[in-house]
Amino acid sequence: MLDPKEILYGRPIKEIAALCGVDLTTARRWKRGAICPPQSALAILSGDLGFFDPAWRNWKLANGCLYSPEGWEMRMSDVLAARLHEAQLAAWRLEVRKLKAELAEAQSTHLEEQPTPDQWEVQILAG
Repeated sequence: MLDPKEILYGRPIKEIAALCGVDLTTARRWKRGAICPPQSALAILSGDLGFFDPAWRNWKLANGCLYSPEGWEMRMSDVLAARLHEAQLAAWRLEVRKLKAELAEAQSTHLEEQPTPDQWEVQILAG
């Protein structure tokens, strides 16, 4: 159960009223403890998404950001870009697998490595 005192403390009455869609008088009564706000209002004010789905417990929404229980902050643009990021990683992994296979094939055919520059025989031709 959410604690009204903890959630309402330090919040302006106008903010409480605006977020919960109630009159300023109602928000004032909640804040001073004359009446207890409903759990739904406390859930909205706490920003804890676990109220809506237990799988999201301790995930918070605040200031336009999503916060994980570990404190990771994600803006909406980060969340929207997650699919693109996953596609890029999949393409990168595929390329790495392909290059590793090519390298393994080259090594299995026992191709002779080319000499390094310090192994080159240098001949200076007179002009």
